[in-house]
Amino acid sequence: MPRSRSGSHIFQRGETWYYRRIVPAKYRAEFGQVVVAKSLNTTSETEAERLEKQHDVEFERRLRHARDATDPQAVGERVAEEIYLSRNAPDPYKRARRKLAETSVSDDVHEAAVEFMQRRLGERVAYHTGVQAVLAEIGGLLAPLAPEKLDQCRAGIMSVVQRYANPSMPAVVVDGVYTLEWGYDRWLRAGGDDRGTDIVKLARRHFDAFVAHCKLVMLADVRRSHVLAWRDSLVDAGEHKPKSINQRVQLVTAILRAGWRDAEMPQPDLKAITIPEPDDSGRGAWTRDEILKALNALEPHSWQAWLYLIGLTTATRLGEPVVAQRSWWNAKTGFIELRDRRLAKADKEHAMPIIECLRGPFAAYAERRDEGFLFDAPHPKDPDVPISNVASKAINRLFKKHGINRVFHELRDTWIEEARHSSVKREIWEIISGHSKATVSNRYGGEKPEVLAKANEDVCGFLTNDAEIKSAMLRLVS
Repeated sequence: MPRSRSGSHIFQRGETWYYRRIVPAKYRAEFGQVVVAKSLNTTSETEAERLEKQHDVEFERRLRHARDATDPQAVGERVAEEIYLSRNAPDPYKRARRKLAETSVSDDVHEAAVEFMQRRLGERVAYHTGVQAVLAEIGGLLAPLAPEKLDQCRAGIMSVVQRYANPSMPAVVVDGVYTLEWGYDRWLRAGGDDRGTDIVKLARRHFDAFVAHCKLVMLADVRRSHVLAWRDSLVDAGEHKPKSINQRVQLVTAILRAGWRDAEMPQPDLKAITIPEPDDSGRGAWTRDEILKALNALEPHSWQAWLYLIGLTTATRLGEPVVAQRSWWNAKTGFIELRDRRLAKADKEHAMPIIECLRGPFAAYAERRDEGFLFDAPHPKDPDVPISNVASKAINRLFKKHGINRVFHELRDTWIEEARHSSVKREIWEIISGHSKATVSNRYGGEKPEVLAKANEDVCGFLTNDAEIKSAMLRLVS
């Protein structure tokens, strides 16, 4: 008895494996057979499986050809596509009819295919005529140019055409040809080392999205209407909040302005492009009960526990402690010093104070850590994803698991809300939170570390003066 395999097109008779496929009834005339069967000339099942795939590919090719041979539209359009078009070639319609007559199809299919062939060929002829008209127009413009100027124009024209034909391929930048890609390059060069890697990647992504939407190549072609249309498409998609949309628009318009400026081009009016943002972001300070609930839910000595405590007591952005290195801990001052702001996408170098009741346990924790990251928080594998993305999701999942309808970033609002109502001067607590606009050469905002540490102790009194909260905090680190 032949031995076959379920779901397969091979079977074994004796020691030899065979291939077998039944041809659908409507295509048997084109195949010239009812069953495709042949010996694979092997006794190895593994080899038979390999050969089966090859025969399947060939069978599907023949089946597809048979289907096309009975489909008037497929036959007509295929013949139309095979006709070579050129200015001096004979009548393309006559050549197409002759080619169709030579095709092995039934009379009914042939008759119906003529209409599809003529329609598709007409589209091709019209397009070819349009291309020839454009070429003639360009030739008329180029004719008066000197040979050296013609070579320069040729490079620019080819660059633009290639960009339109394949938008994913950056346009070659040549003298006097100001493409959108050229504008991005000017923006990139103007930033020097001041822009973090994350900002550059974010700008690249948003700029590519704008270019894909507007379908333009040349910088001079961009109008206010193109930016508005892109902005409106983001609004209509409903996937982003107003603040996120405005950030995209601001990045793209900054790139465009850099290009227009360096190309010495007139700039369209891009004022009032952003959309209104709600006064209330929906975020707010954590309540005392919510803080206690989170403290009791966190696992002692875990990276989540330490990041939560640091966020709660310093108003730091999550990305800063996530990217912090073991060497950034300064035991003398009691601060974690952000020494490479580009890694955390921060506006400036920054230092995070560890409050007095946590400083001893934290110093012991840091002492046990090897060189490298200070915390075991997970990091995204994709370099284009923000450094805090994975850690933020992990912490927020933990909150939801315990019925805490809050996010980590709202700890920043919690600390700032307390700072606003404290006796600490605004310019001091803004240095601690990283909001300070002062341009200084050190990570402490121009103040002494002990001044900032004392101020942070005062702000964090809402935690350390509450016996139950303080006890819960110490439980996590003792």
